Amino acid sequence: MTTMRKVTSILLAASAMGLAAPALADVPTPKAVLGHDVGEDYYLANYEDSIRYFQALAKASNRIKLFETGKTTHGRTMVYAVISTPQNIANFDKYKAISKRLGDARGLTDEEARKLAKDSPVIVHIDGGMHASEVSDHQLPLALAHKLLSAKNDDEVDAILKNVILVLWPTLNPDGQDMVVDWYRKQRGTRWETSRTPWLYQEYVGHDNNRDGYMLNMKESQVVNATEQDYAPVIWYSQHQVAPFPARIWVPPFADPVSSNISPYMRIWTNTIGTNIMARMETEQKPGAIAQARFDNWYAGFLDYIHVFRNTISFFTETAHDSATPKTYKVEDFPKPMQDLKAQIMYPNPWRGGEWRLKDSVDYMMTASMSVLETAQKYRETLLYNRYQAGRDMIAAAAKDGPAAYVIPASQADLPEAASLAQLMIAHGLDVMRIDQPTSIGGRNYAAGSWVIPMDQPFAGLARELFEKQKYPDAVLNGDGQPADLPYDVTGWTLPMQMGVHVDRIDQPIDGAARAAMQKVAAATPPAGGINGSGSTYLVDRRVNNSYRVLNAALAAGGKAVWTNAALYPGTAPQDAIAITGLSAAAMGKIASDHSVAVTASADKPVGEAVHKGRVGLYRPWGSNIDEGWTRWLLEQYSFAPKSLYNADVKAGLSGKYDTIVIPDLTAPSKSRPSDTTPPANFESQYKGPLASLMDGFSPSQMPAPYYGGIGADGAEKLKSFVSSGGTLVALNNASDAIIDLFGLPVTNILKDAKSEQFFCSGALLQIDLKPGTRVSAGMPADPIVMFERGPAFAPKPGFKGEVLASYAPTGNPLRSGVLLHPEAIQGKAAALEVEYGKGKIYLYGFRPQWRGQSHGAYKLLFNTLYPEGGKR
Repeated sequence: MTTMRKVTSILLAASAMGLAAPALADVPTPKAVLGHDVGEDYYLANYEDSIRYFQALAKASNRIKLFETGKTTHGRTMVYAVISTPQNIANFDKYKAISKRLGDARGLTDEEARKLAKDSPVIVHIDGGMHASEVSDHQLPLALAHKLLSAKNDDEVDAILKNVILVLWPTLNPDGQDMVVDWYRKQRGTRWETSRTPWLYQEYVGHDNNRDGYMLNMKESQVVNATEQDYAPVIWYSQHQVAPFPARIWVPPFADPVSSNISPYMRIWTNTIGTNIMARMETEQKPGAIAQARFDNWYAGFLDYIHVFRNTISFFTETAHDSATPKTYKVEDFPKPMQDLKAQIMYPNPWRGGEWRLKDSVDYMMTASMSVLETAQKYRETLLYNRYQAGRDMIAAAAKDGPAAYVIPASQADLPEAASLAQLMIAHGLDVMRIDQPTSIGGRNYAAGSWVIPMDQPFAGLARELFEKQKYPDAVLNGDGQPADLPYDVTGWTLPMQMGVHVDRIDQPIDGAARAAMQKVAAATPPAGGINGSGSTYLVDRRVNNSYRVLNAALAAGGKAVWTNAALYPGTAPQDAIAITGLSAAAMGKIASDHSVAVTASADKPVGEAVHKGRVGLYRPWGSNIDEGWTRWLLEQYSFAPKSLYNADVKAGLSGKYDTIVIPDLTAPSKSRPSDTTPPANFESQYKGPLASLMDGFSPSQMPAPYYGGIGADGAEKLKSFVSSGGTLVALNNASDAIIDLFGLPVTNILKDAKSEQFFCSGALLQIDLKPGTRVSAGMPADPIVMFERGPAFAPKPGFKGEVLASYAPTGNPLRSGVLLHPEAIQGKAAALEVEYGKGKIYLYGFRPQWRGQSHGAYKLLFNTLYPEGGKR
């Protein structure tokens, strides 16, 4: 029997006998296991070190148990620890069930909820962060676990362990922890010791792993989301770095605005926990705690915030100095307004500068974590009961304020996407119902197979948050409509708009007949795909995103295809379609079924432009280009098999090797964003502009070989030669600005030098008008909604040859969700262009049609450029 099994047997036996489990061996220190102290200068533990230490703790203490919970993108096993008394650990399943029951509230009375709250410990989540570049995050859990497990005759720790079940994750980003630590160890002692990794530290998304909270595209997000719902914590606390300089730690309360779709209990307790942290910092003589400054509670996409819609108090802190290399900070280096060291209401004890070490950051995180645990144990019963009240009140709000429900009709142009939206709600813990027969709901008739999300459920606020359009609160705007503090992140994200899915809001109560026609479903699957009719020509509706999966699978299987215009169903008008031939009915049927796509068989010979699988190259600069990662992820999902093109590949020549080359967004993070208080290694080159980012990349002082430099003059000539000889180049968002300058295109970016008082949009959903009949508009509605995020808008100059593919309406406001200041600046301007260059074409997009893997309704604007035009290679 292994040591772990022996420990488990001891715990179970003790629990069955009603006895305390016997004490085990002394708890080892991190240095005894890893050879280093936590927070030691120039040392970072990697993920394997962290797990090795947690395993040593589990062998030595009966107050910790380890759980495995899914795999990362790179195949590492994600692990978390449960720390509490042996009795609480033995009854963990029971207490999880109680926390879930209190979170649901349906069928509970106040009296029953009070009894459950009285008799249960409170579950608290603390993790070692998801941004692996913020290195103190994943070092803190080692120190926190040791403190709690090694304490003897410590009244505070004893009270915490009795009243709290701590779920402690070593990190939410195992792959990134190993990447970052390995890079630091290799660069230690060199001029690049504090440089960042020259690649994304989480595959595909890097820092955007915390912006996948509601969409759940990444494996890690899926694991964290599902596991959190399993143990249903009352408090979720995630570690981050860095604080707004020169503060040493940022804590709640958050700045305005805050969503009205979360319970007031969550908002109030978040504020309380933050001020308690600040008070404990002062007690322990740790100056430099700041609150409110810049971080708001508006964007719902954060993985460390989305749990608040499941009535879990969700928040983070931001601690200074994300490096294991010590640094001295001088007051004269502080921002000018902070150099007077004057106290502020939310910065009551300013930090005065000096030397700062990794150990200092870990110590501040330790204080914050202990404060959270102290608050949880002192107010355990109230916190648990408030969790119930939050769900109870959310249910009551549906009857009082509405809506009664949202319906996702089965009559959709893209039914698989509608199903994916319904499935996303299920993944987030909402009840989703399916209509089994034609039914009237709220005075509207719906076909069988439609999905209904009733609002009389405890997590209903999440559906409202994601389905309704976002409007910034008036209280946060100045009289002229300008936010008092410009948003640093996305302000509008309405999912039906992004995904091209029609959703109805039902304000009238759902009657009994409609209720009887609904059944709760565990999965929202669309009708199975397959072949209708007979014949050897297979017609696929191009309005369906999955038609591109079907097309690429059919071509890979040896089939042939043409773009065509055909009536897919009897009595319907011709529309954009794909006609596939050369496959057996069995082979085609399997492909259609695999992707939930209905295919119409026809005996007619297909007529149209031949389709060939494009050879796609995706430019991949050194550094953390998140847009490149998202683009690569999306193209892989749809089997476009993009090949990464590094600077050396571009310089080596492109003609004859690729049909389409995609340049992702080259925009640096906004200087106003609080996460940029420690600039990225390529900060200077990126802020010279997108063209400098493409041409120059990192400087030798920023990165070792081979990671510095851009495509350079040689690469620029090879890129021009590729297009002029017949290739297709696609530039996304601000990469368009770089390509305009590099190629000398007769196009103006009218927003290039616009200041925020002239135009501002940090991320909002805008409507564009597509020119019909173009290569990119196939399968698209005439007026799709796209995500605009600090991008360009275009005006052709004299000598322009090409087409305006999309534009903003000449009058009115294109804003559909979020914040857009001064829309008049882009009225009548082009949103996307096709520019002729030699024998080839350049596509300039002033937005990102693949934005964060969320803008499903705009995907085809990218997909349609990835097949050689005219069926040629």
